[in-house]
Amino acid sequence: MLAGSTSSIRFSPASLQVSCWLRQVQPLFARQQATSRVFQVHRRIHAAHTMKKRVQGEENCTTSKGKADDALVRNATLADHSDAAVYQTSISNPSVQDGLTPHAPLSIDESRNVEDIYNPAGIHSTHGQQNPHHHYPDPHHTGHQNPIDSLEETPPDRLKTRQELLDSLLKATSLTDGWEAYHTLTVMFPRHMYHLSGAPKIPQRHLHHLARLLASTKPRTRTLFLRLSAVLTMLHRSGYRIYLWEWNALIDCAGKRWRKCSLEDYKAAVEVFSKMTTPQLTENSDGDEDTAAEPVLWHVQPDIITYTTLLYIAGRSLDPSAIRHASNLLRASGLPPNRITHLSLLYYYTRTKQLSGVRSTLQKMKEQGFEPGLDGINACIWAYGRNGHMDVASTIYRVLRHNLQPELDVGEYDIDAVVEYLLDVEGIAIRDDLIPDKVTYTSLIQAFAYHGHIMKALHVFVDMLSTPNREPKAPIEQQTGELPLYQPTLAAFRGIFLGFARHAQKPLPLRTPPGSLSDRLRPIQQNDWNLENLHQVFRAFMNLPADAMPSERLIYWILVSFGKA
Repeated sequence: MLAGSTSSIRFSPASLQVSCWLRQVQPLFARQQATSRVFQVHRRIHAAHTMKKRVQGEENCTTSKGKADDALVRNATLADHSDAAVYQTSISNPSVQDGLTPHAPLSIDESRNVEDIYNPAGIHSTHGQQNPHHHYPDPHHTGHQNPIDSLEETPPDRLKTRQELLDSLLKATSLTDGWEAYHTLTVMFPRHMYHLSGAPKIPQRHLHHLARLLASTKPRTRTLFLRLSAVLTMLHRSGYRIYLWEWNALIDCAGKRWRKCSLEDYKAAVEVFSKMTTPQLTENSDGDEDTAAEPVLWHVQPDIITYTTLLYIAGRSLDPSAIRHASNLLRASGLPPNRITHLSLLYYYTRTKQLSGVRSTLQKMKEQGFEPGLDGINACIWAYGRNGHMDVASTIYRVLRHNLQPELDVGEYDIDAVVEYLLDVEGIAIRDDLIPDKVTYTSLIQAFAYHGHIMKALHVFVDMLSTPNREPKAPIEQQTGELPLYQPTLAAFRGIFLGFARHAQKPLPLRTPPGSLSDRLRPIQQNDWNLENLHQVFRAFMNLPADAMPSERLIYWILVSFGKA
């Protein structure tokens, strides 16, 4: 369902030039219908290799056979085509599913071991000659147990190990532990992944638990998208139901696979959405695994979270056609938008420099009875600050700081006049209980530094470091029981160093003398983006905790800052 199509795969002509002894391996896959997956062959090769060592003293190899083996070893072209031969064999078997077959080359010795399983002692095939009429004798006529049948029963100790892995998967609290247990199950116990009907034997609650760990992981990455897609594909092939929240998480991961979103990412999210809304014919495996599965037509109805996710991904792509398409999907659904639906458009209006769209969105929210909330206020600060309207951004910050530390000044430009201006002109309503958080301080520091206001950025930075952290998930100091102060963040330092990289200037003795008379008569202005202030900021940066890992981009801006200052 979620796996890609393999119709466009083309194979090299070299895969058709396969030696006879490799072609004799192919009937092995055709006869074993219940265990026809390619990874079973490798296990059988290992068992046959062990049996060959035990009976090595009982077999007498003839001289002609030894010469044939030497000729095979000296023939380097056989090794070149071994990988292609195994891959061709896996594709020729229609029961092998995409993405579940490991491709590994068969060496010369291993291929002979596979052939020895079906050839009793004293009966050998001729290597290097193709015999289309060659018939394999019945391996059961010797009176000994077929080694292939002995592999169908798993020892109790391996079953115990598999149960321990299932328990670890179900009890995992971190994505690392959960995915490690799941990956180990798929590698160590490939035969236990599927029974005859093709449904895996991993219980559905284990798979849903792993999907929940993947869906709650931030940030979204391409690896996360591939893992979640693999788990949901396993659920679908098992006949289990994929819940709505799992579909929504997969759509969100599809649109956030890369750092910068494009129209292709939105198309990938829409493709997942189309598969979600299409009725899927699966098998009902909710009961006992041994009972026969009944076909069930699953249907998932999208909710407002689904359409909001699509609208946000379309906004991040910065493509107007994607915005129109997502808006039409929401309008056709008949679902009323919620507060997050309106706020998801602010990113698009901010990046496209449409402050009128920001005002109209806030006006629609007011008409529908939605308040912007602190996340909406922070989005407004970033919208006005990114587009150079630092007066409006600083005014919003002033009202939030007043809610934390009330201003006592009364006059023409008192706080009441500021609140009235934001409500009447910009349409921004700020409740009395809203106070700045880490996102507020960081956004304003980055905006001030980007536009060249170093002193204002440092003032906000000082406000941040001297304010107790009252956020819901903030830790409380065990000794004093008081709220801790905000700690400096790497994002705030990155904004300040970026400002130095944009606005820093060389000291006066190091500058080139002005060429014209007007340049010489122009008064020299004191620049706050100097080397001394840069050293002060860098010393504060070096005092960060040892576990703070700066990114490559942050290190780059530090080097550029010192290079310009």
